[in-house]
Amino acid sequence: MTILEDERPDNLMEALFEVRNSDRCNTLERSCVIDTLKSIGQVTVANWLEQHQENYDKIIKQEFSQWLESHSPYGGESIAQVAAQTTGLTMPEDSFS
Repeated sequence: MTILEDERPDNLMEALFEVRNSDRCNTLERSCVIDTLKSIGQVTVANWLEQHQENYDKIIKQEFSQWLESHSPYGGESIAQVAAQTTGLTMPEDSFS
């Protein structure tokens, strides 16, 4: 399933998640992701991605997307749904006319 699993940094997905949550750039913007990784101290991951540019789209679009689904703290629920459950409020039903 993964590309070059034996060579990739163990924290690749976590580092990409950190970049995603930084709101500095879209994870589809490879050069921005690499620059951001370097600026947050993830130099090993940045260097690995620079050396494996040909695999970047697959890593982001397939593997990282799958990783996000399985590691999401919200279990597919929106932030509003989680907030409502946490505070004991109820969410209004969506109604489309």
